[in-house]
Amino acid sequence: MIKKLIKTEWVQVPVCCMLAVGGGYLLSVGTVSGIVSPLAAAVSGICSPLYIFCILLGSLLSYCVQGAPEEMQFLLTCLTAVLCIRIFFYDNYKPWISGILTAVTCIGAGMILDFFLQDRSGKLPLYILESFMTGTAAFFLSDAVQNLKENQKIRLSTGKSFTYAICYLLLITALCGIDFEFCNLGRIAGMTVTLLAARQFRQSAGTLCGALTACGVVLCSVSLGMPLLFLPVTAMLAGFLSQIPNAFYIPVFFIMQICSSAVLDSSIGIVRILSELVISCTLYAIFCRTEFRKFISVPAAAPAGQRQIIQQEIFLSQALQELREESSAVMRHLTLNPPPDPVRQVREEICQTCRYCHKCWKLQQEQTEQAFGQLLHTPSVLPEILESCPERKHISDKMHVCSQRRTVREMQNIHLLQNRDMMLESLRLLEHMTADSARRRNLQFCDTETAMLKAILLRCAVRYETCFVYRLRSGRFAAEIYSDQEEFPLATVQELFSRQTEKDFRTFPVVQKTLTRYCFYEIPVWSLDYAVRSQNAPAYERCGDHADAFTDSAGNQYLVISDGMGSGSSASLASRIAVRTFRNLVSCEMSVESALRLLNALLMTETNTENFAAIDILFLNADTGEILFYKSGSAAALFYHNSEMQQVTAQSFPLGMIPDAPPSKTKLSAQDGDRILLLSDGISEAEYPYIRQLLSQNPAPGQLTDSIFEKAAVFHGGTVRDDMTVISAQVKNRISVPLTRHSSKKSRHSTSGAALR
Repeated sequence: MIKKLIKTEWVQVPVCCMLAVGGGYLLSVGTVSGIVSPLAAAVSGICSPLYIFCILLGSLLSYCVQGAPEEMQFLLTCLTAVLCIRIFFYDNYKPWISGILTAVTCIGAGMILDFFLQDRSGKLPLYILESFMTGTAAFFLSDAVQNLKENQKIRLSTGKSFTYAICYLLLITALCGIDFEFCNLGRIAGMTVTLLAARQFRQSAGTLCGALTACGVVLCSVSLGMPLLFLPVTAMLAGFLSQIPNAFYIPVFFIMQICSSAVLDSSIGIVRILSELVISCTLYAIFCRTEFRKFISVPAAAPAGQRQIIQQEIFLSQALQELREESSAVMRHLTLNPPPDPVRQVREEICQTCRYCHKCWKLQQEQTEQAFGQLLHTPSVLPEILESCPERKHISDKMHVCSQRRTVREMQNIHLLQNRDMMLESLRLLEHMTADSARRRNLQFCDTETAMLKAILLRCAVRYETCFVYRLRSGRFAAEIYSDQEEFPLATVQELFSRQTEKDFRTFPVVQKTLTRYCFYEIPVWSLDYAVRSQNAPAYERCGDHADAFTDSAGNQYLVISDGMGSGSSASLASRIAVRTFRNLVSCEMSVESALRLLNALLMTETNTENFAAIDILFLNADTGEILFYKSGSAAALFYHNSEMQQVTAQSFPLGMIPDAPPSKTKLSAQDGDRILLLSDGISEAEYPYIRQLLSQNPAPGQLTDSIFEKAAVFHGGTVRDDMTVISAQVKNRISVPLTRHSSKKSRHSTSGAALR
């Protein structure tokens, strides 16, 4: 494995190995409660075996340089155990698995050290506590690395803030071990981070970082921690003054900290305190213009009333799910009464009292049953065997009445089953819509930017109902304005808002009857260049296919093709309803699954004829580059990636055919330059090799669709017999950073596509 790494990454691997050796040396100096800080073991918990070995090598070097101190034995034992475990469990696990695995490994190392190497020294409880802290730090590091790779942000939720605190505490204690005559590296790093946190995240973050810094330094050494005992208070005051210019902000912090340090202990060298503060303020001045919000995502707490509404909607969604499951279980156990058998009913009511009953039902039973069955289907035609029956008139009338009752009962049972299916589907749809509503309300609202947008609207004399700015999960800004003003200065508002926030925004309106919703979103990383073309069959005036492309309020893009069953006006009506309704629902923040379920229910009740519509949807996540295909009875889509063309197919029902028709779902990861083709069934599979040849020439989306249409008649034998629609799209990455491609995950209705050679 090492040979393979060095062969493919011959520069990166040696450099990282040297950094790992240096990091192992530096992180093996500071102590926590009498033993070396275990942060090096936490870092090893998320590294490959090669880099763990380098960290262990650096720690051994520090062990030898310091004269083999006893407090380093636990760290060295943990590093050795983690190295052995990671050799056998090399896969990149989820963060919580990495944290648990690291903690359990360190506990095992502590037991070995306490029971076998130190003759039961009684430090096992301390080792267990250190192992818990090591596993917690490993969880935070693994989660932070994963989020930085995927979203370029570290997400700090309420629970993850605790893991961040542990990791930061261990880092400060490790750095405090690097102590020079004129300064201490841990105290410098802690004061710099506290200054930056107070400046950019106000007093709450400053106080937290100040308290953690003071606690970490005290854990390493009480004498080192004495000058920083007032750092949380100083950071809180700095947070309140964070809006003043740096020319005043830095001196104020400097004076407050030097005064508090001098008051606490007069024996501390004033020169050392001054040098540390000068270095910290210099580092702050260097990094103060770096916007750390770009790398850290802290979810804002919703107001109390809003949290209650969100919780109520989540509870209602769960209650609807429970009701649907219980109703479905009860319906499965409730059997429908079968309609009575007309033959048996006539025999018991009429034939039992007839004197020829023995002859008909004993001697000629088979012929009599056939005659009654024939009479049941055609009551007006009397079978020959019943012409001599004295009760033939009564039998014929009774069979006619029983036949009508049987037909009515069967229709009632069918209608009851249909009502059951529709009721369960309505409950499922209501459950999804309620969950979607709760998800939409749980946003990270930005008060400062909202006030900025309101000031812009006031400046432009815009009449609006409400407006607000919020952050998406990826950290990008988005905003919404609801206004009934006819001449809305959208371009002016966009330009002013972009200039004041120093962000590039795109906008689009969603028009309703009396109110218009203007959506703003910060330009994302991923986007699609696309071209759409349709052509109707010569036998019909209208095309039965409809296509559309649009963007939601977060900048995610949708490409949609709907193919109505058949051709002409009826097919055009079904496909047009499907596309327009889907766009309206998604533009109002409904999820794709809920929109398709509602659309399926609408098409089922649209007319009393077969009003089916196949639909093919492509969804591009504008932040991650992830592509989702939703298919309901549609033709194959083509995905061109790494010079291979893959068919994305699915086994699913068109919309409007059955009540419960969930779409298939296929997930792919895209790279810059990947091509996608959505096709209606008017494009035959015979064209796929030709399309693959076209894709290898890297044409523009518009040129590709024109070339496909030019050759369509040739592949159809000279005449186009069906409607044709093609959407050609090319994936664009604004920063040109390709994502790692992972395997497609499909639902139980989808089938994997094969690459066309």
